[in-house]
Parts: sequence; C-alpha cells; structure tokens
Amino acid sequence: MRFRVVIKRVKAGGEPRFDAFDVEADPSESVLDVVERISLEKDRTLAFEHACHHGVCGACGMVINGVERLACITRIGEVAKGGVVVLEPLRGFKVISDLAVDKSRMFGKYKLVTPSTLEIVDGGLQEVQLEKLYDCIECGICYSACPIANTFPEYLGPSLLALISKSDDGKVPAVVDSRAGVWACHAAFECSVRCPVGFKPGESIMRLRRRLLKGELRVEG
Repeated sequence: MRFRVVIKRVKAGGEPRFDAFDVEADPSESVLDVVERISLEKDRTLAFEHACHHGVCGACGMVINGVERLACITRIGEVAKGGVVVLEPLRGFKVISDLAVDKSRMFGKYKLVTPSTLEIVDGGLQEVQLEKLYDCIECGICYSACPIANTFPEYLGPSLLALISKSDDGKVPAVVDSRAGVWACHAAFECSVRCPVGFKPGESIMRLRRRLLKGELRVEG
C-alpha cells in the first residue's frame, strides 16, 4: 500500500519545512520502520532517534498526525488519514535536527528534587539516588502533551511529579508544593492519555495534591 509520509524538517540555521515522501509499506508496519526506510533509501540526512524497536527505551517519541506516540509501536495503517502521515518532533523541547529533540529541560528538573531510596548495599542499608523513574521510560511524551509544560518552563513536569508521588517517606521538597510543582497542573490529563506505558502521571499529581492538603506530607527546604 502506498503512503505519503510528510516530515517536518528542522536544520541548524534553516527555516522549518515539510518534506513529503511516497513509500510502499504494509499497513501493519510500524511508523519507525517506514522512517528508517526513508532514511536508508530516500534521504540519508533525515535525523531521528531510535533504539529498542519494542516500546521500551522511549527514544522514538514523536508527534504523529498531531498525537504524541512511540513510532516503534505505532502501525502506520492505524494512524494514516487518507494515506497521509505527518511526523513532527515532540513539542516543548529544543529541536536538535528534524525529529530529534534535546530532552535536557526535562532531565534537568530531576536534580531539583534528588529523590532517593533505601537499598541493601554490601549487606547494609544505604541511601542511594534514584536514576530512573519507576515504570517510566522517560520518552518525554507527557511533557510534549502537557499544555503547562509547553508554556511554563519552571514547571517540574508530569513524569517527575509522578515519581515523587510514589515515594513513601512522608516528605517532599518545597518546590513540589509550589506554583512550579503540583499546583501548576491544570488537570488536563493529556499526560496520562498519551503515556505509552500507562504510567498515569496526571492521577499521581492529583494524589500528591490530596496528601499535601491533608497534611500527610512534610514539606522540606
């Protein structure tokens, strides 16, 4: 089946543009498979990110026909409209090139909270810093889908607040109980709807709010 794949191109020093590629593909093929074919056969300068091809690493997040998705687990036949698929980089991030974005504005927020947990190390309990969010693949889709994260750079963001809500030590950093934290969320729940692994950050943020209002959490700092 023939599809027209329209890709937003952004190169250093140049104006954004849309390039169209006509490709033959089985409707069951993933969008990522088709993008890789375009890169190999039609335009070797096309920039995009990928790794696992199984929805685990979170690298291939992009906006597909207006909706944030992982390209590796999205079948092109299910999202094409009239045989056309439009691909754009995730919103709210600096574009490195084409579909590749710089997620440092998301990862940079982690150090504001520095969550930790207790683990057994060398036979004893030690406090260690968490390096990865529970059940989260850090794809950035929730940031892209969130109307607040897109317009309010100080906002901690859905995935980080969701991580904090899963901490059970009874305390949170002061920034969580601020206009940059849980109170910035407008409860649009786009983060939960778009999350490819069912992490549901929106519900976790609401849970944090309730616990703060009930005085169940100690605010520190």
